[in-house]
Amino acid sequence: LDDEQRTATRAAVDRAIDEAPELLGPRLDLLVATVDRSLAKGMSEQNMLIIERQVDLLMDKAVAWIIDEAAPILATLRDDQIDHAERELDERLEETRDELNAPTAERLETRQEKFVDAIEKWTSRLSDAQERAIRDYVAAMPDEAPDRLRADEQRLANIADELRKHPGTPAIRDLLWQAWTQREDWGPGTRSAEERRADGRKTLFFVYELLDAEQIDHMSERLHEMYGMVKKLLGTADG
Repeated sequence: LDDEQRTATRAAVDRAIDEAPELLGPRLDLLVATVDRSLAKGMSEQNMLIIERQVDLLMDKAVAWIIDEAAPILATLRDDQIDHAERELDERLEETRDELNAPTAERLETRQEKFVDAIEKWTSRLSDAQERAIRDYVAAMPDEAPDRLRADEQRLANIADELRKHPGTPAIRDLLWQAWTQREDWGPGTRSAEERRADGRKTLFFVYELLDAEQIDHMSERLHEMYGMVKKLLGTADG
């Protein structure tokens, strides 16, 4: 970035620090309370839909706010800066490409390991029986990583191509917001976002039903631990 771009970026970060507590704090408080209540009383389809909606509202608000701040800066980028950013973002997709090039059995094992690890970050150690059930469940799930990778690659290329036209701040805002709102559209011949979300809720319910009371309590503790970290970041932590 040049000096002007650095100055604009620092100003945007300063505004983010000032505005984040009011913008995101109440929505985050509501989400955590809803998740905690659902863990205590028992997960259901209705609870999951409410949580999903609250996450969507929180994320939409945060992303719209980030886009508003980023668009004027992105409008000043030179072609060589756009090329560099595209290469950097494309490198983040390389891990997925490497995984997709692995043998089928190895790919499945990687998916199972990641799934189990993600759950254990919330529940602590799973029993052998729980882990076997989860691994079997993952083995039966569709592997849609190739679809998502293609969509991510296309979306990145489209954004970079449009930025090289230097269309101005309003058009860049529209471009980025469209990319965000269409992030779950993975293209022709793929499952709809609604189908994937329904499967996601089914998966969460399956895992929740496997857990014992101690593991559910651990999830609540982990939730509040992360909540405390975010509140500290936002500057709204008690004390």
